[in-house]
Amino acid sequence: MSNLILAIDPGYDRVGWAVGVKDRRKPKVLELGLIQTDKTKPIFKRYQEIIHKLKKLISHHQPTELAIENLYFAKNTKTAIKVAEAKGIIIATALEVDLKVFEYDPSTIKQVVTGYGQADKQAVEKMIRLQLKLKEKLIDDTLDAAACYLTHVLSS
Repeated sequence: MSNLILAIDPGYDRVGWAVGVKDRRKPKVLELGLIQTDKTKPIFKRYQEIIHKLKKLISHHQPTELAIENLYFAKNTKTAIKVAEAKGIIIATALEVDLKVFEYDPSTIKQVVTGYGQADKQAVEKMIRLQLKLKEKLIDDTLDAAACYLTHVLSS
């Protein structure tokens, strides 16, 4: 199936992802998941894990585009730097296989998904579940990836 989007909520501990169809009239997520890295490993081994699992995901689904959430202000600078590095690795992995890359700010995602740029997590989750007909329990990072997917589909 061509014209698939891989949407990512970047991180180094957990990377939320969603793969969906690029169809504005009928957005549909085909698969959602989480890349969880091993907390006991050094950070560069964790980055390597992300690259390896992301390559497998891309190879399996063959998306043509990557939609990724932009970083926003973080209280912990060390964490923010590691997340930024992970985001760079994710983008580099996508560019290596010629995916078109699109970035979305959290406020843009909230605006597109709920109609309000300052919406809380519960409002975003409710709208994601309604619009994508998701029933299963999902971790925040996976929901964020689904929100990024929906934003990309509805914005392009």
